[in-house]
Amino acid sequence: MIEVKSDHYTLAGWLAIVSAVLFVSEVALAVFLKFLGLELFITPVHVANLFIGIYLLLKFRSLLNHQFGFYAADILITIMIVVNIVFFIIGMVEFSASTLGLELEAQQTLPLITMVLFVPFSLLTILFGAVLLKMKDDLFGLLKPYAFTTIGSGVCGATIILAPLGLLAAVIALVIMGMIFLRARREAEFL
Repeated sequence: MIEVKSDHYTLAGWLAIVSAVLFVSEVALAVFLKFLGLELFITPVHVANLFIGIYLLLKFRSLLNHQFGFYAADILITIMIVVNIVFFIIGMVEFSASTLGLELEAQQTLPLITMVLFVPFSLLTILFGAVLLKMKDDLFGLLKPYAFTTIGSGVCGATIILAPLGLLAAVIALVIMGMIFLRARREAEFL
């Protein structure tokens, strides 16, 4: 086990909670701004959520590796980061084309590509949660709640019809992740 400063995971913990709030507000704000024709103003929130999400996944991998010696989820986390970047790029291309009024053939196929990618991403999320359940440690008592919420998010997403419930489960998983980071900080204080 490496030496960890007590505030090592504090930022990640609070960013996970902020990300959960941003995620909910991003969906609501996107609908509202689209109604007003002001979609452009949601872009900074999309960008912030992407970078926070990447940071959280990298920090979670670091926690699993360094605090618990658990490496089985590393490749899955890397794939999740790449897929999130791909989703972001597709969304920005689609948004840019519609905002600029460009009639791109790709503009009509991008939502279909997103839907096609969403199912494998949901299956990846299920696999990620299942792999986490193989940990010997209980992640400060939050392993099962986090893993099962993550799996639930993936199951709902894979059905497409239940995707809104999956988004809710993803928000809950972010809050639990934040709690894991904050408990990791508290544990480090006692080392």
